[in-house]
Amino acid sequence: MIDLDIGGACPRQQLTCALSQALGLPTDPGAGTDALTIGTMDYPSEPALEMVARAAMQARQDSLLALFANDQTSICGGLALIYRTRDGARIMQVEPCRLSSSKPIIVITTDRRQAFRLDKRCLLRSCAVPSRAKVERGVERAWQDIRAAMSTVEVDPDQWEAGYFSLFTDAQAFADFMA
Repeated sequence: MIDLDIGGACPRQQLTCALSQALGLPTDPGAGTDALTIGTMDYPSEPALEMVARAAMQARQDSLLALFANDQTSICGGLALIYRTRDGARIMQVEPCRLSSSKPIIVITTDRRQAFRLDKRCLLRSCAVPSRAKVERGVERAWQDIRAAMSTVEVDPDQWEAGYFSLFTDAQAFADFMA
């Protein structure tokens, strides 16, 4: 669990922006297909993740979700990657990993068996898993960089609506948000 408290403000918008930047996604991609969606999920559950996985398959977009136990906490329970395959989609718990300060982060499964990075076309691709020692240092470095970026990123509400999302899987939380 990662504490993303940024001084009382909700960290979700800043986190999605910081993750996008850290992965190396262009800030103004222009026309074309977005192959990766980044967002947050409050009240995660297996049925909710399955619903998002089905949507990812239908939209032909992989998804990276920051999971929060509820809509009030600033503690991120982890990241879930929904990665499309020929047979459907896999849902994996992942961590960000920055192997070098000059390169974008990659995401690595928590079991350290798979790693993914964005290619030149901004499609998520499988890549070699670095050594365990490099991964452990890289995960720590990635979270430090993401926290630092969160404190400096300015969120444009119009940009948030267009390119990022937050998913509520609890009906009351959604009603409270809309009120």
